[in-house]
Amino acid sequence: MRFLLVGQPNCGKSTLFNQIAGYKAIESNFPGTTVSYTESKFMLNNEAISIIDLPGTYTILPHDYAERVTRNYIFENDFDVIMNVVDASTLSRGLELTLELLEMEKPMILVLNMIDSAEAKGIAIDEKLLSEILNIPVVKTIGNRGIGVEAALETAYNTACKGTVENSIRFRKDVEGSITEVMKCVKEFIFNKRFAAIKLLEKDDYIVKKIILCENTESILVGVRRKIEESHGINSAMIISYERHGLAMDIFERVAKFSKPKKNFTEIVDDILMHPIWGYFFLAIIVFAFFNLVFKLGQPVEGWLTAIFDDLSRYLQHYFPTSQFIGSIISGTVNGLSAGIGIALPYIFPFTVGLSFLEDIGYLPRIAFLVDAFMHKIGLHGKSIIPLITAYGCNVPAILSTRNMNNESDKFKTAFLATFVPCSARTIVIMGLVGYYLGGNMALLIYIIDIVVIAIMGKILTRVDKEPSPGLVIEIPSYHLPTIKSLSQKTWFRLKDFVYVAFPIIIVSSVILSIIDYFKLTNWINKMLSPITTFVLGLPQKVGVTLIFGIFRKELTLIMLNQALGTDKIATVMTKTQILVFTLFIVFYIPCVSTIAALKMELGTRKTIIISLTTIVVALIIAFSARIIGSFVY
Repeated sequence: MRFLLVGQPNCGKSTLFNQIAGYKAIESNFPGTTVSYTESKFMLNNEAISIIDLPGTYTILPHDYAERVTRNYIFENDFDVIMNVVDASTLSRGLELTLELLEMEKPMILVLNMIDSAEAKGIAIDEKLLSEILNIPVVKTIGNRGIGVEAALETAYNTACKGTVENSIRFRKDVEGSITEVMKCVKEFIFNKRFAAIKLLEKDDYIVKKIILCENTESILVGVRRKIEESHGINSAMIISYERHGLAMDIFERVAKFSKPKKNFTEIVDDILMHPIWGYFFLAIIVFAFFNLVFKLGQPVEGWLTAIFDDLSRYLQHYFPTSQFIGSIISGTVNGLSAGIGIALPYIFPFTVGLSFLEDIGYLPRIAFLVDAFMHKIGLHGKSIIPLITAYGCNVPAILSTRNMNNESDKFKTAFLATFVPCSARTIVIMGLVGYYLGGNMALLIYIIDIVVIAIMGKILTRVDKEPSPGLVIEIPSYHLPTIKSLSQKTWFRLKDFVYVAFPIIIVSSVILSIIDYFKLTNWINKMLSPITTFVLGLPQKVGVTLIFGIFRKELTLIMLNQALGTDKIATVMTKTQILVFTLFIVFYIPCVSTIAALKMELGTRKTIIISLTTIVVALIIAFSARIIGSFVY
């Protein structure tokens, strides 16, 4: 049996999914985060159930990639019941999608999620009356606390067993008359003929291709469309949309009762955090505190852990000296473990927890709102903000999410700039080098430099491509205090890629570097790269080999740096200027292979090469400038 979770963005659908199936999908306050559907299985009434979490959508008539994924899945796959999840506090808006789904006459239940938020706003919903009007079961839930989830699943199971349902909701008489006329043209469709007729009026080409019409009925269909459009003065697709909107408002007024809302915490806080002046002040404080907290937490842990591995390394060298091949391999393994556990995790863990917390409480979309004015000035606004913020976690999903852009120009510019955003891997390098040796404020300075570079590059791209971008339309959710369970699960979801993928690569790379060093090959590689490392950047020649590993994973440059220099006390062999120059070059130069693969997938080979070469040029300019300035400062 297959259950479909369908709902609008921010209705708590993914949270509900994770309560049911474990933490398999990232929940988020950003519209359109779940770009591809996620599937998991669980047992119910001794039967294996597949549950599919589809991307948030406002309609089956799609306007972006995420909505197309949902529409296409519904029409191309078998399922037994739809669990339509609606944010109870915005029921009137959510019902528009509900009414559209009902037109398919498939087994369906309505899940009134976040019912606590509705009650806080003074909205009391009569679920029994709502069920009678819609002719489907209605269940109240509080997804993030697991309340009502079991009842929703049982209801969905029983509804699926009963089979199809009849939709009794009807539009106004003249619109229904047009639908009836169009129904006569429909010969065959995977759903009912009325739904087919509505989609023919909405002119959804994807669905229209799946409808088999009776012979010689094209002229009738064109005539009906023309007649209803002349009668209403607007496009037939808009007529259907307005009908659903009117019905949704009417149903909401019938089933909802209003009382004096409780004191709204979100409004009180937003008066400060979203203020046109003070909002930016608190944004700066929050960002400053966030990165300094990551540094303050990571620095002592790094020192403690690396000391343990230093002792272990010295102990093993008594029995397996690095002059022997086996000793070289063991040394590389220990250095890899030290780098992954001792250097990377102390910074990436608090960074990931902090990012997940800011996302869960609902502050990230508010950051997007605040920086929208800044984005306008560089010609990038609207949906571009969301991928750029996402890129601070990882560039790959940020680039993949650019497929939601409205045009190819915005897609290219956003993906281009996303490669300059310091992801969590580059954050490890920034915190592990600049943060540890030069201080948290210098680490924050690198992020400020990065923002300036992004602004300049955005301005250049806008001058080259002057196609206008749409303005920002983003849903600002209420503040929600995340549960420890959801926070820990989301943190693990983001960390597991490092643990399962990056960590083994770090160890293997460290061993490879030890073997290269054992066979005296590092000198050849370093000499080959010395025109860049030594002549342009003024770095020790030994760091050249680390840049090669950085293309695989950015954090490998830090890990391999210890190995290449033969010590984890970097400050004893590199000056402060060299540490700053090395870090800046790593932050800006060619993206990692995963990011390159994502760029090629979304933009093609030519544009990927252009972006990669540009990042190298920018990295050389920034790092060389830092070398000149650093020579005067330090």
